[in-house]
Amino acid sequence: MYYSFDSSTVFGSTVVNLGTGGSAYNALMVNNPLISATDKKAGTGAIAFTASSLQYVRIPAFTTGSSGLTFAFWFKFAGSLFTSRILDFGNGAGMDNIVIGLDTSGDLITYQFNLNAVGASVSAVTGLNVNDGVWRHVALVIDSGGNWKVYLNGVLTRTIANEYYPPSKTRVLNYLGKSNWATDSYSNGAIDEFYVYFSVLSASDVLALYNAG
Repeated sequence: MYYSFDSSTVFGSTVVNLGTGGSAYNALMVNNPLISATDKKAGTGAIAFTASSLQYVRIPAFTTGSSGLTFAFWFKFAGSLFTSRILDFGNGAGMDNIVIGLDTSGDLITYQFNLNAVGASVSAVTGLNVNDGVWRHVALVIDSGGNWKVYLNGVLTRTIANEYYPPSKTRVLNYLGKSNWATDSYSNGAIDEFYVYFSVLSASDVLALYNAG
């Protein structure tokens, strides 16, 4: 799946999926997040969220499979609260969630929930306070053996061996900018060039995505 958030790919509240699966994975913008033509990293637009307006994007149900996963995107948080999300893909609160969001230090945290237990959790992903309105590129690569690699601005920054692979199943509640937990915060910030690959990207693949921005 791939959402560029360019103006030519947004029609009303629909965001066109430019990746595998085509229109079956077109996403829905909720509560009118802005497509900005000026505050972006690539192409002609990026999506901006305002927490007080409860804005987010919903992606249709999809199955993760067992051949590897890669999530890659440009993002920025700007004065977001703890528990704000870049993504939360699952089947409700604590049900098979794949999460990348903001931790208490202002850095990213990524974790996998399965049956209300944390299968894996990596905090201080970047080593920075990213809640500062600055655009950054992140890629999380998970191979079929549960080995994780985290890239920041095209550079490998974390490697976690034998961690966890998210259960291969269909997730139906998939959000950008919103949590599956009702008490969690919405996001102030933006996302551009959002990719989900059902495969393992190489370091050169990730660098190419970064350089494209």
